[in-house]
Amino acid sequence: PRNASDDRINELPEVLLSDILSRLGTAEAARTVVLSTRLRDAWLATPLRLDDLELPVPARGKVPSIEPWTARADVVTRALDSHPGPVALFRLSRTSFRGRVPAAEAWFRQLAAKRAREVSLCFSPEWCHDALADPLLGCPTLRVLALGKCHLSDAGASAAAAAALTELTLSETCISEAALQSVLSGCPALRSLVLKHVHGLQRIRVSSCRSLILLGVWHYKQLDEITVEDAPCLERLLGNMRLNAAITVTGAPKLTAFGYAVVSIPHLFHGERAPQGVNKGLRAPIHSVKILAISVKFSSKKDMEKVMSLLESFPCLETLHFQSSDYRSGADKDYTTVSDYIQKRYPIRCVARYLKSIILECEQHNPGMLEFACFLLARAHVLQFMRIQSEMCDVPKWVTEQQNLLSQSNMASLEAEVVFEGMKQRKDFTIEGVNALADPFDGGINILGH
Repeated sequence: PRNASDDRINELPEVLLSDILSRLGTAEAARTVVLSTRLRDAWLATPLRLDDLELPVPARGKVPSIEPWTARADVVTRALDSHPGPVALFRLSRTSFRGRVPAAEAWFRQLAAKRAREVSLCFSPEWCHDALADPLLGCPTLRVLALGKCHLSDAGASAAAAAALTELTLSETCISEAALQSVLSGCPALRSLVLKHVHGLQRIRVSSCRSLILLGVWHYKQLDEITVEDAPCLERLLGNMRLNAAITVTGAPKLTAFGYAVVSIPHLFHGERAPQGVNKGLRAPIHSVKILAISVKFSSKKDMEKVMSLLESFPCLETLHFQSSDYRSGADKDYTTVSDYIQKRYPIRCVARYLKSIILECEQHNPGMLEFACFLLARAHVLQFMRIQSEMCDVPKWVTEQQNLLSQSNMASLEAEVVFEGMKQRKDFTIEGVNALADPFDGGINILGH
């Protein structure tokens, strides 16, 4: 018979102890290792998983003159210094670099030296850090890298050698056009690239990324050009791509989902000028795209004319998503009938021959959108499904009125089903989330406003 005082932990193989610790959160693992020397030894050999959401932080007021974000930074430093093994995960979402940029840059050097596999920095936009993250680009074991409010230099990018990197997200990060090209060249296994409001770029050029499957571009009004070439595996081009930028896609035969194409000029602040060349848009048709998402102000005749031209650039479309950018309270006041233009327009190939599904979304009653729905119903010969989403769908009388209106449109397809639904609560954009969807625009993920 065993003694109650026997340490049975010592009888477990080290590989099992390491596996147990790797499944615990940062704080739980740190507390567990005090149980035995074997656990402490196993923890030192177990890849570190450091997530600041799991780190213990002194309550405000218990540590005089130390702000919470400073306390968290100190905990991060101690965790990295105390663990000699490799790093499986390093994720910060509430730890600020305020006044600690040198410490943050030291973390980056440590992470590269410790052969980190996943590094994710998700900072609030107002936390202006611009810490130099160059060392991470030379980490050969890194698979996932998400940088927020950091800086990548031309010299650091030219030395990029992240051969295992499959996911790269740059958010509010400073990088030059030349540095971006160097980073892409140094990451040959890249499958997902997300560029969100990156500073220093007037042109985004993605060339010879032969493993790339997902490209996300969220940009400011100053972007002049988006060029994608020689991307044989690319399947999705997502973001808020304004048509004041010239968009060129060549050598991407698997590209099937594109959007949002933002047709309307965004709201301008006082003293701000409208971007030049507001109708550059797509330079050539993209025959492979089957799913297209468009953001448009339905009450603008000029914008609806652009939509008609845009549809001709996607001749084989099967699914269309529209999101209204009409102001919440101004759709009726600003509405200008577009019916004269629509009636004169010659048939659009994708609408007449291939279009099977249409999803239209607006917050309030939008007569322009409903008129456009009638236009599509009268011309889409193989249409199977149309969904209209609006907060007004909670008002039965409104739904009945719109159903009566649409029934008068002489539907070209006898199989077309029209349904009305309320607005969905959107989830935050994640690469994993959109990759799990057959249609990235139909899963309640906030792509347009990411």
